[in-house]
Amino acid sequence: MTTPANLTLTDIATRVMNNLRMPVTNTVELAKVTAVINEVYRDICAKQDWWWLEKRTVINTEPQLVAGGTNVLGLVAPASASVTIGSSMVTFTSAIAQSMAGRIFMIPGGAQDSLAAYRISTTSTAGANPLPLDAQYTNATNAAAGYQLYKDTYDLPADCGKLLYVKRYGYDLPLSLIGKNEMANLKITDTRTGKPQVATLLEFATVGDPTTARQLVVHPYPDQLYRLEILYKQSLNTELASTTQAFIPDDYRQVLVYGTLARAYAIFLNDVERSKYFMELFNDVLALMAAQQKEYAHDQPGIAPRNDYRPRRTSRSRRSGNMTLGSIFDRWPSEP
Repeated sequence: MTTPANLTLTDIATRVMNNLRMPVTNTVELAKVTAVINEVYRDICAKQDWWWLEKRTVINTEPQLVAGGTNVLGLVAPASASVTIGSSMVTFTSAIAQSMAGRIFMIPGGAQDSLAAYRISTTSTAGANPLPLDAQYTNATNAAAGYQLYKDTYDLPADCGKLLYVKRYGYDLPLSLIGKNEMANLKITDTRTGKPQVATLLEFATVGDPTTARQLVVHPYPDQLYRLEILYKQSLNTELASTTQAFIPDDYRQVLVYGTLARAYAIFLNDVERSKYFMELFNDVLALMAAQQKEYAHDQPGIAPRNDYRPRRTSRSRRSGNMTLGSIFDRWPSEP
């Protein structure tokens, strides 16, 4: 069995430096070449949803909590909640053992600001009481209100760059990915609960901080424990350095050599002709990668199943009523 070469950043940089006739001991030039390699690497990864950047994870939704009830995981909900108009705190008759951070808090039947949904602050902790809301409560004061708690927003893996597919079970059609505005419109009036039917990708877990996880929002509000399998395009690993290996399969890593040389000859040596030569090699390898992407990673809707398993049509079946327009109008009037 053959062993892949598994070219590291050092191997790729050495090949580039040798082509440019630069000694690898020249650390200043080596740093410049390394920077160009990383730029080419990032550009390639941004071009497509490559199969070698796909990753899978699983998210289980959390069951709802209804005042005075116990969910399927055995978590007990306090009997009622006390809310005051203009206050940003909600006080339960007892503390909730599990953290409610980020959960939707609803009180059904509010006449003043009907269907308003509040979110428990992400700063809240398990066992705390009262709990902070994301803003002031806008409905009528109620010292013993029935309530519902849902979790409709879930953190995706920290390396999730693009959401590709969300698989749920029990339905023929896949869960639909919709835009954030359409999701916001659903949340305004639709308070249904059940297995998620649609999802969208929202902001980072810490707003404005791209180093934190992206968030998946689902609807209807999950009422039970449901399994969602997530397929996503991962973000790149840290900058390639020394023994780091690119996510690109080893069979195609020469694309980094060609792409870097196509830029380096023009930038470092002002040699446009050699730059064009390596650009052609770069495009050739990139086209091979794209062809394999299309062959293996994309669905093939043009392929149809064999049809020879179906029973053959007979005159008897035609007489029994299994007719087409052609079978009707292609006969003489005297035919049976």
